[in-house]
Amino acid sequence: MLIIILIIKASRQGKNLQDNTNEIYTKMQDIFKNIWEQQKYSEAKNGILLTLNLAVFALIIRVYFYIESFINSNNIIKCMFFLLILSFIWHIFLILNSFFPKDSNKENGKLSVNQINIFFFGDIQKLQSNRYLDLLIEKLNINKDDVNKDILLDLANQIVKLSEITQSKYQSFKDSFFRMYVIGFLYSIFFLYLYYKQEIDGLLNG
Repeated sequence: MLIIILIIKASRQGKNLQDNTNEIYTKMQDIFKNIWEQQKYSEAKNGILLTLNLAVFALIIRVYFYIESFINSNNIIKCMFFLLILSFIWHIFLILNSFFPKDSNKENGKLSVNQINIFFFGDIQKLQSNRYLDLLIEKLNINKDDVNKDILLDLANQIVKLSEITQSKYQSFKDSFFRMYVIGFLYSIFFLYLYYKQEIDGLLNG
């Protein structure tokens, strides 16, 4: 009789272990899909930004050929222009770099953060995968001993790495926007300088 009771108890524990593991796995899959959609959205924004910057770059090159003789007539102006061109090329390279994130599953240095949103990639990417999995189990009010963590850790690692990539792409978009404004301002100053220099030279020569 005792053996039968132990078998039934072990069977129930095994069922609970499987049910809890499946519940967490399903929840983690939903989180992964949500972050994946965010990652695709951030990549689309970077793509639009890259297209816009390439169009502006092509326009600047056309302007250069239009006023080439004037720019080349002064070494200071020529140096200023090409420094601005180099800065624009570097800016475009950094945008392109966001399309090639690290594909290693090795996690960067992480923080042990207690106050975290388990669904938000900006918070998830701050954690190591084992810490994230523990936090997820804790927030779902499931006993850690009633879960098969081995199979879940691989998915947790994928979620953390995808969160890193998504955060990197969003950060790249914000940084690119800032650089675009700075470079745009510098080009505005430069072309205003060229305009007024031409006007002054015209008056002096006239």
